[in-house]
Amino acid sequence: MNTKDYREIPYNFTSADDKLIINLLFGQEVWDNLEELRSQRITGRSARLVMRFIGDLFILKRNPFLFQELIDSTSKRQKFFKTAKADLSIIEIAAKKYSNSKEKRDKVFHLVALCRQQLKNLKDQLSDTPHQQNVMLKKLGPIIGKENVNFDPFSIISHATDATDWRLYLPLAVLRPSTEDQVPKLMKAVCELGLTIIPRGGGTGLTGGSVPLTQNCVIINTEKLTKIHNIVAKPFPHLGEGTKIPTLKVEAGVVTSDAMKHAKKDKLVFATDPTSAWASTIGGNIAENAGGKTAVLWGTAIDNILSYSIAMPGQNLITVRRINHPMRKILPDDQLKFEVVDSNDKVLKTVELAGTDIRKKGLWKDITNKALGGLPGFQKEGTDGVITSGEFVLYNAYEKKLTFCLEFFGADMDEASRVIVEISEEFHNEGKEALMALEHFDEEYIRAIKYKFKAARSTQPKAVLLIDMVGHNTEQIESGRKRLEQLLSRHKNTELFTAQDADEAERFWRDRKRLGAISARTNAFKLNEDIVLPLPALAEFTRFVDTYNTEEDIINKEQFIHKLQEYLESAEPLEDPDWLEAKIPKANELCKEALENLALRTTESVRHENYIKQLMADLLELFSGYEKVSNTIESIFSDVRSKRIIIATHMHAGDGNNHVNIPVFSNDRVMMKRAEKTAEDVMKKAVELGGVVSGEHGIGITKMKFLEESRLSELKTYRKEVDPDAVMNPGMLSDPKIIDKVFTPSFNLLELEAKILQYGSLAKLSSMISKCIRCGKCMPVCCVYFPGTNIFFHPRNKNMVIGSLIEALLYDVQRSHLPRFNQLKNLEEIADHCTMCRKCQAPCPVDIDTAEVSILEREILSDFGYKHTAPATRLSLMYLQNRNKIFNNIFRKSVMEWGSSMQRVGTKLFKQAPAKITENKWRPLNMLKAPMAEVSSHELASLLPRCSENEALIVMPESGEVKSTVFYFPGCGSERMFSDISVAAIYLLAKNNIRTVLPPPYLCCGFPAKVNAKKKMAGEISLRDTIILSQIKEMLGHFVFDSFLISCGTCMESLHEIGCEEIFNCGIDDISNYVLENSDWDYGSKQNVTALYHTPCHDSFKGEGVPLLRRFYNNVESVPNCCSEAGTMAISRPDISNAMRERKRASIAEKTQTGTKLVMVTNCPSCLSGLGRNSDLNIEPKHMAILLAEALGGKYWKDEFSKLVANSEKVTF
Repeated sequence: MNTKDYREIPYNFTSADDKLIINLLFGQEVWDNLEELRSQRITGRSARLVMRFIGDLFILKRNPFLFQELIDSTSKRQKFFKTAKADLSIIEIAAKKYSNSKEKRDKVFHLVALCRQQLKNLKDQLSDTPHQQNVMLKKLGPIIGKENVNFDPFSIISHATDATDWRLYLPLAVLRPSTEDQVPKLMKAVCELGLTIIPRGGGTGLTGGSVPLTQNCVIINTEKLTKIHNIVAKPFPHLGEGTKIPTLKVEAGVVTSDAMKHAKKDKLVFATDPTSAWASTIGGNIAENAGGKTAVLWGTAIDNILSYSIAMPGQNLITVRRINHPMRKILPDDQLKFEVVDSNDKVLKTVELAGTDIRKKGLWKDITNKALGGLPGFQKEGTDGVITSGEFVLYNAYEKKLTFCLEFFGADMDEASRVIVEISEEFHNEGKEALMALEHFDEEYIRAIKYKFKAARSTQPKAVLLIDMVGHNTEQIESGRKRLEQLLSRHKNTELFTAQDADEAERFWRDRKRLGAISARTNAFKLNEDIVLPLPALAEFTRFVDTYNTEEDIINKEQFIHKLQEYLESAEPLEDPDWLEAKIPKANELCKEALENLALRTTESVRHENYIKQLMADLLELFSGYEKVSNTIESIFSDVRSKRIIIATHMHAGDGNNHVNIPVFSNDRVMMKRAEKTAEDVMKKAVELGGVVSGEHGIGITKMKFLEESRLSELKTYRKEVDPDAVMNPGMLSDPKIIDKVFTPSFNLLELEAKILQYGSLAKLSSMISKCIRCGKCMPVCCVYFPGTNIFFHPRNKNMVIGSLIEALLYDVQRSHLPRFNQLKNLEEIADHCTMCRKCQAPCPVDIDTAEVSILEREILSDFGYKHTAPATRLSLMYLQNRNKIFNNIFRKSVMEWGSSMQRVGTKLFKQAPAKITENKWRPLNMLKAPMAEVSSHELASLLPRCSENEALIVMPESGEVKSTVFYFPGCGSERMFSDISVAAIYLLAKNNIRTVLPPPYLCCGFPAKVNAKKKMAGEISLRDTIILSQIKEMLGHFVFDSFLISCGTCMESLHEIGCEEIFNCGIDDISNYVLENSDWDYGSKQNVTALYHTPCHDSFKGEGVPLLRRFYNNVESVPNCCSEAGTMAISRPDISNAMRERKRASIAEKTQTGTKLVMVTNCPSCLSGLGRNSDLNIEPKHMAILLAEALGGKYWKDEFSKLVANSEKVTF
């Protein structure tokens, strides 16, 4: 009954095999006993019951949704324990009945006893958890606020792992301090509760450093510590009398890119630049000693730190200061001195280090010396305390920068390696031209990201190298360019391309940001390691990788052929079996010939797959007509080839920091073992070449087995000294075999339950998020991620939680034997937290469309009856769909005018209400936290000649001369709410001699219905619009339309989807953009005042709003962040909208500090509504079309409108 891969435990949607799970739950002895009992079982029923029980325990330990359900539901809890007890009794009875061996019977009884103990432990845990949480809330709430003590499944799952996706235990809680001084108090209180602590920031770690490795731990998340202090010039007398150096102090939760932007405003450089700068935080940078692409010039975090604060067990905040910083990166012969001082500035100790303590001689990165002579915090990966802030030196930015792209061709990487070394040796930082970045990626990445190579060659490059060269003036940068060109002139297989401007440079670097796509083929899992090599060793290492990949490729092809031969031995066609049998010898002959050719190990033939392609072609021709056989051959080929081991490398080439990625299917134990062996071989090779096993990722879980024993011993001694009770990150950096104990969820395994998932589009949802690599590139652009108001719903977190929810659904259905999908109730909160802006799609390296994911989630909820639509939203959607003039007039007057007026009065009263009311979390009260904007006094239909539902309106130019013809679709927001927008649009077009065709009144684009999961309504609206627009175009077939115009970004998106470009044979454009591009009018001189611009989430200007507005104002400032209206979100989920608005208000307040009222221009009707809720901040929201109308016609431009439309022509269609 032995199974080859030992995966008999059900509900195991992870990479863990049975041995790992049983060792985790029971220990090695139970596994050994079970191994013996496996081979002796008679019916197998008892074994299956045991495995089912273990499966129950394992999923309840890793899935907080299921665990919480048992806490909340008494009936489900009772049923679960009743079933479990009955199953264990059956096993016990069976052992008495069938076992003739007392030894075997005793082992079974012992196993049952252990299972009963586990069951009792689970029961105790379920009953104790609510009390434990209440105790924690009472103890910790007064320190950080109860809202910052989180036990919910969303918070728990999103903190169960980092970017690696390795997991072991779940944290008990997630704690989010808001100020530095809260952290030591919080740590003290956690210790008094008998719990342990794991620090965490952005969760972008690549070694599992923040993964809980023991039970009873809490996460202290520093994402709310986001204060950026002013830049201060500090005296550095050791560099010369009067010398002052700019420094920047930031709290631990500040995102690296935000610190960099802050410095950039003053033409300074924040030099610690990890590749994950978009999401990594300062605390993690210090704890890991992060590097990045600019480390080649300025070094890693330790090179640039001036001081930092850390909370350690049993102590208040302490500060570590570097003495006499030299304003350059650390060199091997340097001597470093750090002072550790307490809150009273008393020196507690001094730490002195040599340059070679920081980095092994000959290397420019090295973070393997974990102890660092007892220096707190740095490189400790959260094992000694919680970093709370850091102060860094800043460098003057270079005035000139030139970006190059080098493409390397040829049969191997020899030339590329030589070129990289020569460039690194040629350019040193001597105050002149220098290399600020030197980034390489190899041919595996070239294929994965579908790189478009620039050279006029017929073969793809072996590697690409991107270079940022900097200089203080044009002469320096030109000198550097010539030196580089001269150096490359002797290398015939290297092509050089120079970016002509900043836009092209950005396009060069865009490819480098998409390297995460390497793991898309393995459902977003890979072994991701970094090593550091001496620069002269690069050539040998690239040869090693090339040879290794070739050998693995050959082995994989041999595996395919052997598997193919096994299949052909038993292949059965649908008909003519005798004819098939006659072909088998020939097939075996072809396979044998291919194996002999592969055995020759001819590199080029293997690389171009000549042998295997020829074999496949010959076999498919041989079995032509045998469709089943041919399809199976192709299926075997696809399956085996997808499991080949590939080493993909990219590196910070200037400092020898090589990143090694091995994509792997996490559920395939054979592939995983082979990948782990490959990673070990890479590490051994790195050490053999004089390198080290990490330069910036850290050690964490994945590299513990490679850390030198002496380094481990030094760290152990240090930790015992500063943390004798092992409070900080227990289990981390202490167990060399930890990698063999962790597991990862497996979406590939989830596909085995495809029949369940296909019910209700769940399979589609699973597939859409399965490629997420947890990189966090979605975080900085996500509208519903703002630590300041406790919203953490960026796509990375949501994707992890959805995976856990799907796992819970699969368990529920299989365990209950019923189509029970009640776990979907937890999906609504995730689905609601999305504005559909699609800002996260552009930076996503695997192109996940989170807007479509969210729409699908809402549709699934609707289909299963778990979607709640607020009454206000239902009413609004009914209004937008209805085209009846009487209904529209009544609704507008009663709801939009009187109703919003009452809401504004309610808002004023609410602000004066006592705290008991204002702090109440009752959702309807959230509607009163911000005043609604006033709508226009009239709807568009009342200002135009009356048209029926089958009449279009042609508005002729004022002069009678027709310069061009356009179709203008006003949309709900510009027609019914803020009709001044559509009035301005028609006015501008008529004034500019543009003939305008308007649709009949009250047409909606369908976007609000679509995003609210009203599939039927959205479909009807889209069909109606398609029919009406097509019939108008057909009736006006003699018109040649120059453009289809809108004044709303969501209208642009929806009308594009229904194919308006094809219907009218022209493009879709924003009315304001079109008029400015096609206008002969003089809009007057620029105003010498500041104007603000708000970019809508659905931007019909496509990022060009600020340049357009600069035609009218000398100074235009863009105000970041979502307006928070998000279509119907403000009335559907005002609590989410209010949380988002706080960030927008902070951005507006920063721009309006002078007290002068400023115009804030946008190009979206919904944003006018959202911005209008902030009128107390001295802003006047205005649509761009209205701004243009005022510029063209003055203050009273509307007075001309009735005359302009008086002679309009109606067209019946």
